[in-house]
Formats: sequence, C-alpha cells, structure tokens
Amino acid sequence: MSSLAYPSLPDRSPDKMEGFTGVNYASANAGIQDSTYANTTIPLSTQVENFGETRDRLKALLGGRKPLSMFLSKSLFLIGLGTGMDLIPDSNPFASLFPPKDDNKTQVQRLTELLGTTITTMHGMGARKFGIINVGLIGCTPAVQSISGGLGGDGPCDDDLNRLAAEFNSALGTLLPDLASKLHGFRYSLADFYGFSNATFTNPSASGFVNTISACCPGPCGPPSPYVGEPCSNRAEYWFWDYGYTTEKAAKLAAAAFYSGKRFAMPVNFKRLIAMKG
Repeated sequence: MSSLAYPSLPDRSPDKMEGFTGVNYASANAGIQDSTYANTTIPLSTQVENFGETRDRLKALLGGRKPLSMFLSKSLFLIGLGTGMDLIPDSNPFASLFPPKDDNKTQVQRLTELLGTTITTMHGMGARKFGIINVGLIGCTPAVQSISGGLGGDGPCDDDLNRLAAEFNSALGTLLPDLASKLHGFRYSLADFYGFSNATFTNPSASGFVNTISACCPGPCGPPSPYVGEPCSNRAEYWFWDYGYTTEKAAKLAAAAFYSGKRFAMPVNFKRLIAMKG
C-alpha cells in the first residue's frame, strides 16, 4: 500500500466479482508518517482511509458483513517500505522535503510504533494476511551516492544510512511476531529487500546485472523535470532505473524471491501466506 493510484472499483454486481484482482493505493515516495513528502504524496494513513472506502463498497457488492469478512481474510495486504523515505537524513540534498529527524533510536522506535498502530487499524478493518517489504540499502541509491559522485550517482554508499535501515528492519522483525501474538488471525510474511539487494550487489553478474551503482535514467527522464535525460539502452543490465527506484528487471527478480523463494521471506514466503486458511 505504499503510485498515483486511487481506490476505484468498477460498477460490478456481486456475480461479476470474479474478475476483480485488487486495488492499488500506493503513492510514490510515501512514508509511514504523514509529514514525509507532505502535500506531494498520499501518506500511509490516507491510503488506509481509502481502503476503508473500498471496504464499504465491497460490503455492498458482496452482500453483507459475513461475505466481506471472508473475502478480506483471503486477501493479501502488501505494504512496501523499500525506499525508506522516512529515514532519509537531513544531510541529503532532498532533506527539505522531509521533517527534521530525531536520533536514530527515537526515530526507529517512533516509526515502528506508528506502523504497528497502522497495521492494527487495518486488522480491525478485516485485514488478516500481510506481506511487508522491509527497507532496502537506501544508503546505496543514486540519490544518496550523487552527493559525492555527481549526477547519476557514482559515489560511495552511505554506511550510516544503511545501518539505520538495518536498525529499522530489526525492529520490524520484532514488531510483526509481537502483533501475531496479539491480533486474532494475523498472519504475515516479511520480505527482506535489504538482504536481497545486498546479495545482488555482492554478485551482480549472477543475476545478469552490469551496473548496480548508477541510474539508468539520470535527470530524471522526461518532463516536467528541467533535467531531461535519455534512459540507458541496456536497462536490463541496471539495478536502478532512477535516483531511488529499481528497474523492471530488478523488481521482477525481487518479487519472485519474495513470492516463491526460500531465502528472502520469513517465516513463510508470499505464496505460502496466500495459501494459508483462516
């Protein structure tokens, strides 16, 4: 639930729900807290409110509370935190878009508690199966590396920022089993985007990547940015599409690892989570 997609259900009668596969509430650069990229994105709290509106429509379409509850209990609720926008430090050139940061311990604790509250709210609305993608190597994004490496991002990784991401991921790994012990029917799969990225960066050629440092599309590409560039011709060899987001190939590899892999999703992968009965 973390681009530019608003909740929208086509007019359907209950017997036509078979073709319905899901709703995307995601917003690029959104954070756990409302103040991250304030007024330029749809924060997680608003995304949950939008889910509530969809839930009301589904209740009418499905014919009441009981079939709605059954429908939601079988659904997968995906929350992607991979870009870690809440963790970007004030030293970043884009820091003006973010709220002032506390010390690391306080910041991680606050974000973890807020995410826990959000998940609990969603559980109260009927969500039961959660796929959570943790924060990746945000210290190695072209946005961060461009501070010392210039346009396109060719500088060194920010180890402090990566450690901060690891601290948050550790807290997330504690939060989810705690919620599972308290919330009836709560099930989850925690996808390790940090670990998957690190493994790929360690041996990029094994996955067909030549460049895991710079952006395929510096600038970014296209309007309305005044820095219009051309994308690289061999984008399948790049991990990063732009300053912070991966290429389609990288995203597909990560999705496959989280859905059916055995290494980067715990305690079960997404496929097994979806197959679980309530």
